[in-house]
Amino acid sequence: MHNKIIQERRESFLQEVVHEALGSLGDTTLNTLEVTRVQCSKGKYDAKIFIESSGIDKSQQAKILQAFKKARPIIQEYILNATAWHSVPKLTLVFDDSLQIQNNLDKIFAQIHKDKDNT
Repeated sequence: MHNKIIQERRESFLQEVVHEALGSLGDTTLNTLEVTRVQCSKGKYDAKIFIESSGIDKSQQAKILQAFKKARPIIQEYILNATAWHSVPKLTLVFDDSLQIQNNLDKIFAQIHKDKDNT
């Protein structure tokens, strides 16, 4: 239980720092991204950064991934300075479509509710 709390605090803190790091970049492709969550491995060696993907098509996603790959060392340096950790996890960018899925489910449930009321 204690380790889970530490893990969640680490992920929350890293989410804040990554959001700040992306915002500080001069690249509009990256500094406007919304970080929805960060998931760290247990050893803090890897971190998946989940980005809200609503309204981002596949070609834009490819551009974002390319820009992130170029900016990764800068972001890692920012994290290292902001956290005072002895090492920074390997960062991976993941497009989070959970909001889109939730919106689709909400539409389905609304339609079911509407159909139920009409009968």
